[in-house]
Amino acid sequence: MSLSLETAVAYVPRAARPCHFEPDILEFNQGVLAPYGMRFDPSYAAGGSNTTFLELAEGVLREAPGPLPTPDLLIVAYALPDPHAPEKTLAAHLTRVFDGRPMSFAVSEQGLGAPFTALRIADAYLRSGRCRSVVLLILEQTSFPYPEPFVQDGDLVDSAVLLALGPAGGWELAGVGSSGPHCDLAALLDRPPGLPGDERPGDRLVVTGSWGDSLDLGPAGPKAHQAPPGSYCTGVWLEFARHHEEWRDAYRTIVFGDVDPRTGAGHVATFTRRERAVADGDRWGGHP
Repeated sequence: MSLSLETAVAYVPRAARPCHFEPDILEFNQGVLAPYGMRFDPSYAAGGSNTTFLELAEGVLREAPGPLPTPDLLIVAYALPDPHAPEKTLAAHLTRVFDGRPMSFAVSEQGLGAPFTALRIADAYLRSGRCRSVVLLILEQTSFPYPEPFVQDGDLVDSAVLLALGPAGGWELAGVGSSGPHCDLAALLDRPPGLPGDERPGDRLVVTGSWGDSLDLGPAGPKAHQAPPGSYCTGVWLEFARHHEEWRDAYRTIVFGDVDPRTGAGHVATFTRRERAVADGDRWGGHP
């Protein structure tokens, strides 16, 4: 059995709230920044949306089409930190949405590779027999009380993606891979992990992030789709959430690939269209 996409939700909030930090959060951030010669200055965040990870997570959960079944595993993945994060341990807090039953943790400090690593971990849990179902939340907040040119000059926006993975979805996770710095994205995407051996080029869609040039795969090669600018680690996953149903009618394989503009490391994940019907008893609706 492999993990398959059962529900996908994209969430881009439009509202903003005033910049405010409680005294203990202000003190925490000052302590974190001081060793790097940086100063906590709320004026940098005054023009931002000041949306927290908690608000992003709650927003994308509200957008889900109906109540989500209880997963065995809940993973939060992010590339950019949330200055408000010490207010709550988010992954543990979110288990309350599912009655405190899932195992939960976060994946961070990996740039835009965090969601790819989260998928690799989820697949390992499945293969070890420790889970059958996963909810992956990919979060990106963009308001910082200190200079963060990568975000502030890049016009990034807040966004969140929910991927619910279980045994009965339409897109099956076939493989996840990474490369070191100075990645050649075209080469990485040419033979991604989990690619079906009998696949024809026209059966495949390649989805890339917005940081590099659009790929020219030739008229006889796979089709290409590039995520629009405005996101760092959520870009290709926002596109998956928005288009996975229409893509299922047109392609047998989707390959997601991105190169981190900060490190040059490349990441790739392959999903294949699930062909066989799954019995109702295989659907994940909680533990037996």
